Amino acid sequence: MNGDENMTIELLKESLKDFTLPKPEKKPKENYVNVLILRELKSAARFTTDGFEANSATIRIGNIEETVGKLFGRKQVASDRRKAKALQRTLISEEMNKVMGKDGWNGCTMKVNEMCQRCPECALFGSAASEESVSITSRVMYDEAYTIRALSAIVEEFFQNAPGDDYTKKPTSGIREPDFFKEGVLFPCVVTLKDVTVEEVLFFLNITDRNSRYGATGTRFGKTQNHILGVYASHREGPSSLEVTREIALKLAEKVKDEDVMDKDSKDEDVNKALDAKLKQVMYRDTLSVDEVKAIATAVYEELSEKQRIEYNTKFDEKAVSGILNELKDDSVVKSQLAQQIENIKEFVSA
Repeated sequence: MNGDENMTIELLKESLKDFTLPKPEKKPKENYVNVLILRELKSAARFTTDGFEANSATIRIGNIEETVGKLFGRKQVASDRRKAKALQRTLISEEMNKVMGKDGWNGCTMKVNEMCQRCPECALFGSAASEESVSITSRVMYDEAYTIRALSAIVEEFFQNAPGDDYTKKPTSGIREPDFFKEGVLFPCVVTLKDVTVEEVLFFLNITDRNSRYGATGTRFGKTQNHILGVYASHREGPSSLEVTREIALKLAEKVKDEDVMDKDSKDEDVNKALDAKLKQVMYRDTLSVDEVKAIATAVYEELSEKQRIEYNTKFDEKAVSGILNELKDDSVVKSQLAQQIENIKEFVSA
């Protein structure tokens, strides 16, 4: 459905019934719900592994190679899982205590071998073997996400130190200059849910809408707004984040005027280099228009899907998804969906 801001949860459930399951099953099938997201930094953020250098990758776009910023899939999933577990503790602790019996529910944890394995979050995102020697495979697949612009255009170093409280002091090991991604940086992302229930789709959409902190230092730096641009259901997995990012950059480059990159006296053979010059200009811009990128991201995702012979009989655009998210603003609605999912997963999480 396109442009239906009055989309309701019940309409979503009916529309997705051919590509979701009533209850999670232990044997995989080919049901995919692909979610297209644009993550926008609302303040400077740190996405690093060593604490100093920004995560990056060198990729090819068109005829050129460029180093761009990178948001690891594991940084995305870890943040979403923290948000999901916190939401469960807030809304369904009482329901989970009934499930766990006399010892009660401890609220679950992010510790690898100590997850409860009985809550909706564990069932969806998976967990390693616990005391019961049962492991659960994640049914949420994240891609690495890449920036549209070049690394040198979006990263800056901030001088930091640990000054203490003396008026006069010598330099200490607390002084450092870590890399920060500038505010306004955009990360197109595709996340795929496989063999999920409709309640799990709603759970994921709600988590994504609520989450505003990503990265290892997510509790301290970098506020993020997640724009959910589309939900696509099929029996095939959709294009990757990298494919979408490449095409966005190329589409933006096509909009650059020739006179902005070529001299009037340029020789004919130089015209063949115009697209590369336009692409460079796009990748080194100070800012990008969020609305423009959102529109292009949706268009290129659907174009790539068509090229890959992926047919979406069921899809929802940003406006339709917004209608669902507005309904999920009510915690009682979210709680009822999670309570239903507790019932759905009882057999799935049993040994």
